[in-house]
Amino acid sequence: MNAAKKLFVQSMIISTSILFLNGINAVIQHFAGNDIVLQWYHPISIVLTGVLCALPTLLLLDWEQWDRKALWGRVALHCLALYAAVAGAGWLFKWYTDAEGLISVSVIFFVIYAFVWLSSHWLDKQDEKKINHALDAIRDEE
Repeated sequence: MNAAKKLFVQSMIISTSILFLNGINAVIQHFAGNDIVLQWYHPISIVLTGVLCALPTLLLLDWEQWDRKALWGRVALHCLALYAAVAGAGWLFKWYTDAEGLISVSVIFFVIYAFVWLSSHWLDKQDEKKINHALDAIRDEE
């Protein structure tokens, strides 16, 4: 998958995941007796955060050439950098105002981080299958 496509897909996966998990959190909070109020700027702040969080993926595009230690180091650095960006965006955009809210944002972040890794891996495998299938079709014609 080329870099621009990967950035776009990850931005959409991240933004959609944030919206989805915030929706689940809102339902849970509603039944617990605590209603959540979205401000007018929250949807665009979520999309902007998705784009911001997709950009550091460029650091991991050539991961196949690293040894395991370098890979895990970059992934850990990637995760911490994104966590700092999301926590900062959450504070800036008033997604949370107290420690309990930060914990909620943190849990949502790590669930989304794992989901994005899994879905990106799955999408990459699907692209590989399509490419291999197309190559096999070309070979069969010869």
